[in-house]
Amino acid sequence: MPWSKKKKKKSKGRNKGADVERSLDVEMEELLPVEDELEIFGRVLEPLGKGHFRVECADGAIRVCRVRGKLRGRRSWIKRGDIVLVSIWPFKKERGDIVVRYTHQQVNWLIEKGYIPRDWAFYKEG
Repeated sequence: MPWSKKKKKKSKGRNKGADVERSLDVEMEELLPVEDELEIFGRVLEPLGKGHFRVECADGAIRVCRVRGKLRGRRSWIKRGDIVLVSIWPFKKERGDIVVRYTHQQVNWLIEKGYIPRDWAFYKEG
């Protein structure tokens, strides 16, 4: 008896856009600042080496922040202009940890929901 390939059944297409939008909302709620005074949005200005970055925070302060160990293990590269979530050290307010690096899609979601202003979110050199 000759061997025959089984045909795969094609799944019926459905509107996946609504599902993606809903899943992004759920995902982003976990990545928002929890403590108002100790977690803040920031924009990376420049790398300093050894996992440290100069970050301009939403409150106008420029802080030296290090990449948290959990984020460092995931090998997510942080570049100039990236939007990040900074956890400020309670004992030294000019320092902090980078807790989350937001993707471009997540940054657009933050802008749409009004968490960060559009002109501040996108880095312009010069």
